[in-house]
Amino acid sequence: MNILYFFIGTEAELMKMFKVISRARQEGFICRIISSGQNIIHNSSFLPMAGGAIDIDLSEYASASKSSGGYLKWFVKTERAGVRALRKEMEEHRQDHCLLVVHGDTLSTLMGARIARKVHMDYVHVESGLRSFHWLSPFPEEIDRFFSSLHSKINFCPKDSYADYAAKRFQGESVSTVYNTGIETLYYALEENERNQLPRPIMEPYFVLAIHRQENLLNRKFMESTIKQVLKLSKRIKCMFIYHVQTYDALCKFGLWERIQENPDILIVQRLPYCEFINSVYHSEFVAADGCGNQQEFYYLGKPYLIMRTKVEDDSEGLGWNAVYFQNDFDMVERFYEQYQDYTKPRIHPEVMPSKIIVDRLKRYFENLREERLYD
Repeated sequence: MNILYFFIGTEAELMKMFKVISRARQEGFICRIISSGQNIIHNSSFLPMAGGAIDIDLSEYASASKSSGGYLKWFVKTERAGVRALRKEMEEHRQDHCLLVVHGDTLSTLMGARIARKVHMDYVHVESGLRSFHWLSPFPEEIDRFFSSLHSKINFCPKDSYADYAAKRFQGESVSTVYNTGIETLYYALEENERNQLPRPIMEPYFVLAIHRQENLLNRKFMESTIKQVLKLSKRIKCMFIYHVQTYDALCKFGLWERIQENPDILIVQRLPYCEFINSVYHSEFVAADGCGNQQEFYYLGKPYLIMRTKVEDDSEGLGWNAVYFQNDFDMVERFYEQYQDYTKPRIHPEVMPSKIIVDRLKRYFENLREERLYD
C-alpha cells in the first residue's frame, strides 16, 4: 500500500489541503496527517473533512511561541522529533511506498521538506513556484517556499507561469494545477453559506479591512497612514474591520485602537471562522487587506481587492484584473473606492479541480516506481 504523509503546520494549510487528502483516500492511498504544532489544528472543522484525525502529533514536543527566539526553539525541537517519528515509520514501511507532502510557504513547509531529506524520503511541494525575488519580503515565506521547492520530486504550481519558473529553477518535475487548491476551499464555503442562508453582516454597502502581516504591524507609519485613510473613507462607506489578536496589539501600541473603536461607521469584528469570513467578503463592495492567500481567493471570487502589502509578486493572481497594489501610496485607499466597480469580475469556474490533478499525478508517481522495480 502506498502511503502519503501530509505535513501540516497551520489551519490554513489544512483548509487548502483537505480536498486533496480526501480525494487521495478515495483513490486508495493510505493518508497520514502529521501536525507540526505551528497552529493547533486538533479542533479544526476541516480535519474530519480530510477523512481522519492527526496521526503523528509533533505539537507535544514544543510550542510555537510568537517571538523569534520561540519560533527557533520550536523549529529545532520539532524537526528533531519529526525525524525520529518518520524514521520509525520507515522501519515499518518500504521507503518506495512512502511520500511526504508539504504545502505552501510556512516554517512548517520548510521543516517538512528538511525532515524528508534527513530521513531520505521523497517529498512533493504543493503551491510551489511563487516568488517575490525579495528574500526579506514576504519574510520568512520567500525563504520557506524557495528552499522547500529546491529538492522536491514534484512541484505542484497554482499557475502556468509559476510552473515554468519551477521547471527552470528546481530539480524536480513541475506540474501546473492551473489554480490554487484554495479555490476548492472557497467553493466549499460558498456552498455552505448558501445552504445555511448566512445573512449579510451589514445591511448598508460596506468594505472589508483586514491587516495582519507582521511587516505591516511593526511599521508605525504604515499603520497610522492606513487607519487615517480608513477613518476618512468610513464617512463615505461603512467599514467592516476584521482584526487578529496581533493587529489589536499593534493598534494599541501605536495609540490607534480607540480611534477605530469610537468610530460608529466601523464595525469591529474579531477574526472569523472561514465560512463566515467568506460570507462577509462575498457581500462587501470591495476588500482592503494584506493577505497572500486572500489575493487568490478574491481573484477566484472576482472581488475588487486593494493589496496592502509592501511587496507584491508581479504575476500574482488577479493583479491588474480584480486587484490593485497600493504601492505604498496611502491615498490609493480613497482612489480605489472611486473606481472599485471597474475591478468587479466574474467568478472563476475551473474545468478540472487542482486536487484531481495532484492526486492523479501522485498515482503515476508510484506507478512509475513500480515499473522501475520490475525492470531492475
